[in-house]
Amino acid sequence: MDNFLLTTKTPELEQLSGALGFSRTLFLERDWVLIAANTPSTLLQQIKEAQKRKLLTVYAPPDEELLRFALEKTTVDIILNVEKIHAKDSLHYPRGGLDQVLCTIAAQNNKTVAFSFAEILTSTRRSQLLRRLRFNLHLGHKYKIKMLFSTFARQEEELRSAADLQALWRLLQRK
Repeated sequence: MDNFLLTTKTPELEQLSGALGFSRTLFLERDWVLIAANTPSTLLQQIKEAQKRKLLTVYAPPDEELLRFALEKTTVDIILNVEKIHAKDSLHYPRGGLDQVLCTIAAQNNKTVAFSFAEILTSTRRSQLLRRLRFNLHLGHKYKIKMLFSTFARQEEELRSAADLQALWRLLQRK
């Protein structure tokens, strides 16, 4: 299991991540880059810069239009935090950011949707976030998209063992 960290590389964090059971630790700006663009042109420019540096590209879309643009027309590797796109849920279902159209596009274009444990840990609206995560997981399994669950920790205190993350992942996938 890979551990994505939102910090710069330190030998202590790399050793701790290995001790927690992760097979590989990926650090921000060394192995991957987090893109937070608000326009399609900015998104394409940042992707191009990341590809020049041969880094994995992770994108956190601010709205549904940019999410669809990223899934359809870019070479982004991983989409992160789709459950934070909508402020409110619908009366009848959670608005997790994914729907059947976006899942079909993601599956066709071989995109990965990532979920962050640090977001769950630090969220003030944890119940809503977990409901949206479960909804997105259900859609992801139904449409056979690639999914990733990692810590995305900013600090050492946000790290958890790989076994703990796998247990939570299995729990969230239950019906």
